[in-house]
Amino acid sequence: MNSTDMAANLIFRAKNLNEFIVITTVPENFRFNGLVPFDMSIKKGEIEAKVWAVDFDEAAHRLDQYLETCKDD
Repeated sequence: MNSTDMAANLIFRAKNLNEFIVITTVPENFRFNGLVPFDMSIKKGEIEAKVWAVDFDEAAHRLDQYLETCKDD
C-alpha cells in the first residue's frame, strides 16, 4: 500500500465513522484491565458499549478484541 492509498483510506474512514451501540453478555472471568476505550455500562449481565467504527461488524469486532484482553485467566 503506497502513501496515496493510505491517505485515501484514512480520509474514507474519517468521513464514514459512526457510533454504534454494541450489546453483548459479560464474559466469564471478566475484569477491567487498564483504560476502557469505549463509553460502556454493565447492567444485569449485559455490556452496552458505544463504539466508533465504519460499520457494525467492525464495531462488534473491536469490542470483542477489547473483552479478550480483559479476561482474568
